[in-house]
Amino acid sequence: MHDLTIVASHTIYSAIVGSRAYGLAGESSDTDRRGVFQAPTPSFWPLRKPPTHVEGPLPEQFSWELERACTLALSANPTVLECLWSPLVERVTEAGRDLLSIRAAFLSRRTARTYGDYARDQLAKLTTTRAKTGQVRWKQAMHMARLLRAGAHVLREAEILVDVTRWREELLSIRRGDLTWEAFATLAESLEADLESAAASTTLPDAPDHATVEAFLVTARSRSATTSAPARSAAPFAHRTPTASAPTASAPATPAPATSAPATLSLAPLPPAAVAAGVPGWAGEVVDELAYPVVFATVSGAHLYGFASVDSDLDLRACHLLPLAEVVGLHTGPETVQSGGERDCMELDVVAQELAKFIRLLLRPNGYVLEQLLSPLVVRTSELHDELAALSRHCVTSRHAHHYLGFAAGQWQLFQKTGELKPALYTLRVLHTGIHLMRTGEIQADLRPLASLPYIADMIEAKRAGEHHLLPADLVSRDRLADDVESLTATLEAARDTSALPAAPSAGDALEALLIRTRLGHA
Repeated sequence: MHDLTIVASHTIYSAIVGSRAYGLAGESSDTDRRGVFQAPTPSFWPLRKPPTHVEGPLPEQFSWELERACTLALSANPTVLECLWSPLVERVTEAGRDLLSIRAAFLSRRTARTYGDYARDQLAKLTTTRAKTGQVRWKQAMHMARLLRAGAHVLREAEILVDVTRWREELLSIRRGDLTWEAFATLAESLEADLESAAASTTLPDAPDHATVEAFLVTARSRSATTSAPARSAAPFAHRTPTASAPTASAPATPAPATSAPATLSLAPLPPAAVAAGVPGWAGEVVDELAYPVVFATVSGAHLYGFASVDSDLDLRACHLLPLAEVVGLHTGPETVQSGGERDCMELDVVAQELAKFIRLLLRPNGYVLEQLLSPLVVRTSELHDELAALSRHCVTSRHAHHYLGFAAGQWQLFQKTGELKPALYTLRVLHTGIHLMRTGEIQADLRPLASLPYIADMIEAKRAGEHHLLPADLVSRDRLADDVESLTATLEAARDTSALPAAPSAGDALEALLIRTRLGHA
């Protein structure tokens, strides 16, 4: 939706501000308009979010999206607060009236401090300019006096002062330069003292009422989701029995938007592949302790790569789903959730990416998320997991070679510093996986079936004894290993240059449709 269209179609509140609202306008004064628009809740589900603010379509018109307006008002932004208290309202909808009904929640002692800080900043600028040029910007001086009066008013009356007609002559005389600098300085000192006096007796709270504003925003978003969303599945989750193998990346030649409801996690025992790789049976329980439901959880790291040691960490990677309130509220939930610890003498490394972030990563040349999504070492799964895996086929590109080349270079540098088996095997693993991907379009993260060098099996066996053991000199010389790494790197570069894989993913629209449908089903 075009930015100006969203303002025209979804403005909930609009008012005239500036000199006309202050009661200080002259014949040549502009007509300044400020407003609030509420982007439809479904417009937040796609990867591209609606604008936080828009200029136009009229001259001197500026609008904030509802959440942005609330955030600024909570920070005591005078421009937004004056908009909400303007006496010259041009448009207000039911949602706009709901917003106006909670205006008091934005007010606190902080509001007056902000007004005072703005005024003192103006005074400092006036003083500096006068010292440098001998000139006084009297219009700026007028607004400084107005801000000080407004600050005292909000402390005493618990409302924002916009119309200053009662002080019109005083303020206009300042703007005309009728006062001497000394007289103005005396007035400013008096107004600041009045502000301090009002602060000493105010009944305003120390901080704004975030809870009320948050509840209002979540309610507004929920109503919008109900009124503007397409029909959704009756239930957001449906049970499924997991398969013993990983989700496959098979999909139609042209990806289509998914239509079925996301599925609940399977709590069945681990598949044979995970058991064979040494994944403990309690791995799923670790995932279940995360604060959010997950779309899937798989094992990554050395267990997936085929060379786990007796003391290897258990690397669990997942995709989680935030509830509606933590997507559309003022305080959004975490895109990344991490946890660690130890269980049965095994170090844990758990990382979950929120669904939207996971999809964004999937649409980049990011080999990590492809390997996590398609890992055969499945701990928790769902029908949505299968749908993501099916669409992942259309996310594989020749640009993924860049990921594997970069990862290999980093691990090789680490090996040169430490001489450990682990970075040496990681280097060989990512190069083999990258070559296989460029040639076949398939992810194979396990080094063992891809190994093209005679000493790799012995390296894997040697690493089983310890995560940080050094590369034994009798397995392969460093010079031989360096030559082979250089050769594999060149092979990966050549495979990239001749790959039949596309340069860019084609599943963007289908993944976005899946994300939107999942959000709506989870509302």
